[in-house]
Amino acid sequence: MTHTIDGYAATARHAPRNSVRHGLLAALGIAVIALGGCAETAQQVKVDEDVEYAWPLPPEEPRIRFLRSVSTPADIGAVPERSVLSALLGDEGPPVLEMRKPYGVHADRDGRIFVADTAWGKVLVYDAANKTFDVWGTAGQGALKQPLGVTSDSQGRVYVTDGKQQRIVVYDRDGKYVLAAGREGELGRPAGIVVNEKLGRIYVADVNNHHIAVFDMSGNLVGTIGERGNDPGKFNFPTNLAIDRDGKLYVVDAMNFRVQVLDPRGQPLTVFGQHSDRAGSLARPKGIGVDPDGHIYVVDAAFNNFQIFRSDGALLLFVGGAGRQPGQFYLPAGAYLDQSGRFYVVDQMNRRVQVFQYLGEPDESPAAEAADAEPEDPETAGAEAAEPASP
Repeated sequence: MTHTIDGYAATARHAPRNSVRHGLLAALGIAVIALGGCAETAQQVKVDEDVEYAWPLPPEEPRIRFLRSVSTPADIGAVPERSVLSALLGDEGPPVLEMRKPYGVHADRDGRIFVADTAWGKVLVYDAANKTFDVWGTAGQGALKQPLGVTSDSQGRVYVTDGKQQRIVVYDRDGKYVLAAGREGELGRPAGIVVNEKLGRIYVADVNNHHIAVFDMSGNLVGTIGERGNDPGKFNFPTNLAIDRDGKLYVVDAMNFRVQVLDPRGQPLTVFGQHSDRAGSLARPKGIGVDPDGHIYVVDAAFNNFQIFRSDGALLLFVGGAGRQPGQFYLPAGAYLDQSGRFYVVDQMNRRVQVFQYLGEPDESPAAEAADAEPEDPETAGAEAAEPASP
């Protein structure tokens, strides 16, 4: 049985079981209120540590659990050094930091969380294990203006796309500049980025050029995948990428309102998704990830949720709704799913990253109620479905 979960009613595992339709209407009301206060600073909700936030609700076995939310260095127990504060705030700035407009997120093998914040124009680095916070891309050859995508490799190198500078910047594990890729004319608006070390390739979603740019590990452009169109293997404003352990590429083909799965050489394997306000459809798709069992997670800024699909595109579960509680979102954006099944979602207008844990293989039988569920109206939820997607 497919579990369609209302993010508003299902924030706590012991919350009452309301109907999907009722819960989505409640979430819709929250979205309208939130849009009215768009200019206000996001207010973080204190999470009750005695409550387990998990989906779906009992008596179903939980498959997704909320772990934590990160917005400021204090959330990981870090106290930034004065030099770090000055890099963002200047010498006279107040010693308080929070995300402003996060877009991309990534976690490396050491568990450090990298957040590409377009308003700060920097990459914010949260190291919970060592309780440290850092800022990358402040000056020199590695200075950033509009970081969008971020990823890393097994050697600890970190790769960041910069939409304004139309380039990729590579840092070593300590944040020191290594190299840049993207000579004049090679990139239009680079966003999502992943690395295939077996093939020695860097894949970049080039939004405005409607293709995937492919670089070698030295930063040389070696080819492109696709062109503008709606046939399989063609794209219309591709924005975000994921890669699985076999090297398959997962592309958010944003203005075709679908996900395309490509083999490591760029040949199309699977296409799913359509533009609709029904569960299982896509209205404003953003971040994407693949869990250890091959399920595909797609964040949707219009629905304020993430949906989990089987590898053939059948909907298994959706989690979310408009709001500020755990498992609720306000225009979510980029996402990343690590090898341990931790799913990081940028909750953009709530100025935070929410972290979830995949708990195991769900029942993969699609059910009628998933198709009958009605996600929020994209326009009311702040989507601009008729306009080209722009990170």
